[in-house]
Amino acid sequence: MRGLQPTLIRQFFERALPDSINFGLGEPDLPTPQFLRDEAARIARDEQNGYTSHPGIPALRDKIAEQYPHLDLPRTGVVVTCGSQEAMTDAFMCVVDQGDEVLLPNPSFPAYDACTRIAQGTPVYYRMPADDDFKFDISNFKAGITEKTKAAVVISPSNPTGKIMRPEDLKQIAEALDGTGIWLISDEIYSDLYFGERPHSASEYYDKTIIVSGLSKSLSMTGWRLGWAASKDAAIMEAIQVLHGFTTVCTSTITQKASLLGWSDEAEAAKQHAREVYKKRGEFLVDLFDKELGLRATSPEGAFYTMLDVRSLGDDVEIAEKCLQNRVVTVPGVAFGDEAKGFLRISFCNTEEKMAEGVARMKKAIRG
Repeated sequence: MRGLQPTLIRQFFERALPDSINFGLGEPDLPTPQFLRDEAARIARDEQNGYTSHPGIPALRDKIAEQYPHLDLPRTGVVVTCGSQEAMTDAFMCVVDQGDEVLLPNPSFPAYDACTRIAQGTPVYYRMPADDDFKFDISNFKAGITEKTKAAVVISPSNPTGKIMRPEDLKQIAEALDGTGIWLISDEIYSDLYFGERPHSASEYYDKTIIVSGLSKSLSMTGWRLGWAASKDAAIMEAIQVLHGFTTVCTSTITQKASLLGWSDEAEAAKQHAREVYKKRGEFLVDLFDKELGLRATSPEGAFYTMLDVRSLGDDVEIAEKCLQNRVVTVPGVAFGDEAKGFLRISFCNTEEKMAEGVARMKKAIRG
């Protein structure tokens, strides 16, 4: 633990000046849908809310299992966790031993690196090349595989790039891993936030996959802490269930009961609304960077991030620092890996009015 530090994301966020515009944290600004709030309030007021079974309410596990019809999951194939972060940490702890290598995307969410180290594994990175718009490259992936590789991670849509893995990419990964015994951990927390076709799950192509997901991003439920791990492999799910039981006992009972509405018609309409809002905002912001700053940003395919190319201006950490002093929170690309050095990750969880003000402040900060 002594070797772990808070992420650069948090370090910049914690130093934000009053009245800063936040392009930093990956947290939806859309309100949690009212029907979910009302249901949680009713449950808290009218029902007894003791512990649930460790892996979660049976009806909720069934609903989650139904999301992956290609797996034909039994209820025991799902463990409900305290957000997808717990599911991810549990998966790493149950799979990785001291000295094992874990293949991680570069750039990627820094928690993967931390989880690997907590499990006493060694992170190894495969490049998602910046000069090819951070697209997946199977040759880079294969080059990272060694006899010590125990697991590999994919995230689609991606944090930080907003890029989606194509079916061909996932098929190539499955072919590369076939017969190796390597686990694939598929982070699908943004899978309901897509701007074109719905992303495919890696589990459609590779059996030895552990899915990590939740409702935090799609239904603006970050603080509710509702995530899950899911897999066809009975032994790994039993291990995750035991670890989850000893670390957190169970996810909030109120959250679990309210989340039974997370796949209702109202919830699907809320998810569709979120997709429309974030798609429009992403297009607006990418266009604004081009017009106001003369800088190119990647075109997001999902999630709510774009990568702003500031290589022509200098060091990404220094530029993020200038923005911070002018009351705009951004994240240096290097926080996600050296492949993103020279970029800023920009979250568009803001109104168009706030984003326009944020870009104006950035212009003042970096153009003087």
